Amino acid sequence: MPTHPLFPLPVGLELTSVSEGADVVLVRVTSGRPNSPCPLCSTPSSSIHSYYRRHPMDLPCAGRPIRLLLTVRKFFCRNAACTRKIFTERLPELIEPSSRLTTRRRGAVQEIGFASCGKRGERLAQSLGIKISDTTLLWFLYLIPSPEVGKVRVVALDDWAWRKGQRYGSIIVNLETHKILDLLPERTAESVKIWLEAHHLVNPFVRKKPLPLGVKAI
Repeated sequence: MPTHPLFPLPVGLELTSVSEGADVVLVRVTSGRPNSPCPLCSTPSSSIHSYYRRHPMDLPCAGRPIRLLLTVRKFFCRNAACTRKIFTERLPELIEPSSRLTTRRRGAVQEIGFASCGKRGERLAQSLGIKISDTTLLWFLYLIPSPEVGKVRVVALDDWAWRKGQRYGSIIVNLETHKILDLLPERTAESVKIWLEAHHLVNPFVRKKPLPLGVKAI
């Protein structure tokens, strides 16, 4: 069966069977695409080197955890000028390279993380059938590429925990759009100063003009 309304798959992937495991539903999926482009030189190849299997977690169905048994291939790159002689098949519509979660499950986890904090997000995810720790949930937020900063006039700073009580970073937010601009790996004044200077913003640690009458410094 190439696909199913309750379990849609990208074109070229085939759902071959569904079975029950000890604590998850196992869904076997096989790639039947005729070729795959080399990730280094983008030259399509149909010369199969071997097969291998990945075991990513997908979104739950009716509260039951879903694990994919995904059979994909390795190809020979036939471009003589390319240094990558063998490459693994890429399925960007379903899963990122080396990821243990499908793209749709990762997106759901990130949306939960944006809508809540770590512990609260962990409880919410588990109630939806997604087992994940608060630390992992926050880590997936860090994997989201930061948008282009563009022109910014007013920013707000706060800290956030990589590991509570041990390691903290800084979060920079655009106060006019209420959107996150960047996450810094540490919370020192020097790292914030470097970021502000790189984005041509006024250094907040040096007041160049006196405050207007009636305005107090915080």
